[in-house]
Amino acid sequence: MSVLKLKNIANVLSGVYLRPSPSGKIAYLQVSDLQVSPSEKTTLKVDFVPKLSRYLLQKGDILFAGKGTKYLCQTFNSDIQAVPSTTLYMISPNRERVLPEYLCWFFNLPQTESLVRATQVGSSIPLIHKSSLEELEIPVPDINIQSRALEIVALQHRERQLLASIAEKRALITNQMLYKLIMKR
Repeated sequence: MSVLKLKNIANVLSGVYLRPSPSGKIAYLQVSDLQVSPSEKTTLKVDFVPKLSRYLLQKGDILFAGKGTKYLCQTFNSDIQAVPSTTLYMISPNRERVLPEYLCWFFNLPQTESLVRATQVGSSIPLIHKSSLEELEIPVPDINIQSRALEIVALQHRERQLLASIAEKRALITNQMLYKLIMKR
């Protein structure tokens, strides 16, 4: 396993500033769009201008919220044409070295969030500078290990869903039993 700086395994771009347009056809993604699914229904739109070409998101690009108090990270997997706003960084990983989902998983770890917070500046709206983000050290195992780690993460997510469903059904059964018991008296 190697430990590499983000700038050595991905291209990082700051989002672009544009004015939203009611006639726009390109999604203009904000931090709030990372918190809602599907984001194509919640986002602002912008008109295409030539400078947008380098900012158009491709499947597998990563959106990283670099401003604010919560550093969200999400892999872009939509078919819509979209660009990131200035509140987001667009990270395009070198897919021969790192899987986008692995990199996003790493960014979402509490330990990584602590590292990111240590480099943030500003008090009212904290932000992380692009140069600080690029210097972040990422453990990069081989692609097979990354894939296996992601399979385990998916299984953990499924386990949480199943446990929540079980707890909900258990509460329903308990409440029904209590209701029947009370109604008998």
